Amino acid sequence: MKVAYDKQTINAKNFFARYAHRTRLEISVKIISNYFQNKQISLLDFGCGDGFFLNQLSKKFSNFELIGYDPYSKITHKSFRLINKMDVIKKKTLDIICCFETLEHLNKDEKDILYSDISKMLKVGGKFIVSVPIIGGLTLILKEINRMFMFRRKSDYSLKELVFATFFNISAKRADNIKTSHKGFNFQKLENELKEKFLLRSKIYSPFKHIPWYLNSNVFYVLENKE
Repeated sequence: MKVAYDKQTINAKNFFARYAHRTRLEISVKIISNYFQNKQISLLDFGCGDGFFLNQLSKKFSNFELIGYDPYSKITHKSFRLINKMDVIKKKTLDIICCFETLEHLNKDEKDILYSDISKMLKVGGKFIVSVPIIGGLTLILKEINRMFMFRRKSDYSLKELVFATFFNISAKRADNIKTSHKGFNFQKLENELKEKFLLRSKIYSPFKHIPWYLNSNVFYVLENKE
């Protein structure tokens, strides 16, 4: 059963899912505001989808040059420029590169290419801002129940996999198709990978930044080039 992306996220029928995704959007805007308010900047949203986030930014920041990258999107927007190839961006021209809810769907080769592009395109002091889902802890059960009702299907997890990921922080094996599934994604492994490539400036859990990861649904990272 197909469900529109906004119905899975910011407009979900499930209150908890809707709250988590709307809070994630608010945190995204707040992070950018904290670093770059009242400045003329250039921002690229990698994996921008339907452009909802960039449209929201355009309403708040009139001084931003907004660019969206998504090879699968065909929508034309007045509020930002949509590209389908990263090589049209010149070196050291971007103040911010956002990558929200996307890295969990990329394989190693795709991530390596992206990390290389980011290192080349970010200005000195520029920020690479990432958010990924937390697939584990107590929120995993809520997420799976929500998906079962939303898509009218059984969970992708066996009972053993669900118990291990929920209570023992032992991730299930990744799904065969990571483009369409979060199963087995481990944000802690990605975090170590990001810290090898970039300088970690900030880490924020969402939607409840002051409580542990296993009671949250997403995590944000604010990173910079090491050079």
